[in-house]
Amino acid sequence: MRNGPHGVSRSSQRCLISVDRDGVLRIGNRVGVSNTVIICTRSVTIGDDVKAGFGVHIMDTDFHALDPEARRGAEDRLQRRSAPVRIGNNVFLGAGAFILKGVSIGDNAVVGARSVVTRSIPSNEVWAGNPARRIRGLEEGKVSPMMERSVHA
Repeated sequence: MRNGPHGVSRSSQRCLISVDRDGVLRIGNRVGVSNTVIICTRSVTIGDDVKAGFGVHIMDTDFHALDPEARRGAEDRLQRRSAPVRIGNNVFLGAGAFILKGVSIGDNAVVGARSVVTRSIPSNEVWAGNPARRIRGLEEGKVSPMMERSVHA
């Protein structure tokens, strides 16, 4: 694990960070996490000034094969799929969000609480939902009171 010279801040809540032997986890400067889970089998990169709300999960793997026969035996682990996850600078991940394999999240993006991110998010956008979808660009004005609660949870 490589993190910036300013380290990673976290609350008193425990985090779970698992990096496989061949995995590479990079964490930037001034990253704040709370009861966050990071599973890295291949590559997870978290930029500077990222804030992850309580219970965020970041995973670069499916954990198990999709084929039911393979899941029963030793082939399970060998057939699991993984793809790098990249989280840009100054990203806010709302409480309970899930960031799945192969996702890139652009700089300054906001992910609403309890969202499931299955595809990449451009910079300067607000996304929320299951699956997460674009709510608006950051330049488009204020969010609704409901979205404001979700984004700041």
